[in-house]
This record gives sequence, C-alpha cells and structure tokens, in this order.
Amino acid sequence: MSLARNSVRNSARNGVRDNLPAIVTLLIVAGFGLFGVSLVTRVGYLAVPAALGLPYGPPGLRLVPLGETTWLMTLTESAAALVLVAVVALARGGFQRAWGAFVTGTVLAFLLRAVVLAQTVSAGLGAYAAYLAGAVVMGLVWGIVFGWLPGLAALPRGKARSEGAAEVIDNAAESA
Repeated sequence: MSLARNSVRNSARNGVRDNLPAIVTLLIVAGFGLFGVSLVTRVGYLAVPAALGLPYGPPGLRLVPLGETTWLMTLTESAAALVLVAVVALARGGFQRAWGAFVTGTVLAFLLRAVVLAQTVSAGLGAYAAYLAGAVVMGLVWGIVFGWLPGLAALPRGKARSEGAAEVIDNAAESA
C-alpha cells in the first residue's frame, strides 16, 4: 500500500517539477499584466519601444483593457502571453532548453502582437516589415533578459540531480 502511495506522490511531485518552467513563465506574464504599466512609469527608458510603436515588454496576461486599450489589443496581449507559456510548457529539458524555449516563445509573442498592431494601424509594406523586424529584436532582448528564470526552474534538484549525474557516469563508462 505504501509503495502505491509513494509512486502516486512521486508522480505528482515530478509533474509539478516538470511544469515548473511553465509555472514561472505564467508568473512572469501575470506580473507584467499586473505591474507592467507601473514599471514603465518608474523606469522611463522602457517606454522607448512603445514610442516607436512596439510593445514595451513581455506580453502581460490581462482580463480587462487597461486605459484606452481596445479589447482587440487586450485579447491579443493575453493570447501572446498564453503562446509564450505554451511554448515553454512544451519544452522538456534543462536550463538551456527552457531558456531557448522562453526566447522562442517571446519572439513568437512579439510577432503576434506586431502583426495585430500593424493590421490595426493599416501599415504599408515597409512599416509592416519594420514592425516584424522590431518585434524579432525586442522579443530576443526580452527573452534573453527573462529567460534565465524558467531556465533555473528547469534545473534538476535534489535526488533527481544525483540520479542524473549517476546516469551520465554510467553512460560514459559504457561508451569507454
């Protein structure tokens, strides 16, 4: 009986551990949804991308429009945040894979936001290309800046770390 209970407990613990990078990413996008505007207000140079027509930071998960933001932009922002979380949730692996997934998800989220923004303002071909290029650059910047947080969450801990080290040693011994 205790063996079955322990296996259920370990599988639940491993499920949370495997999804920890996605949980951290969800906390990041929820934090930007709640505190992103006050952050830009306090740190003025973060408003430079917004002055150029680009989003100022990672997508924020919001339930209602903020200020004079339209419902379309609010839904786009929330969809971009969920895309970012989904990309990180689908990545399995260590630090570099989680960080890379966060960077990729951030670029995809910025591209989604840029496409909707360019369609909203009826941008021409040159402006559309500039929106996309700016989205890629800003997505890379913000992905690199915050990607280490889900990366740290993906690192093995405790017993899993020692089991992983033992597996690496066994594999090295077999190949030698």
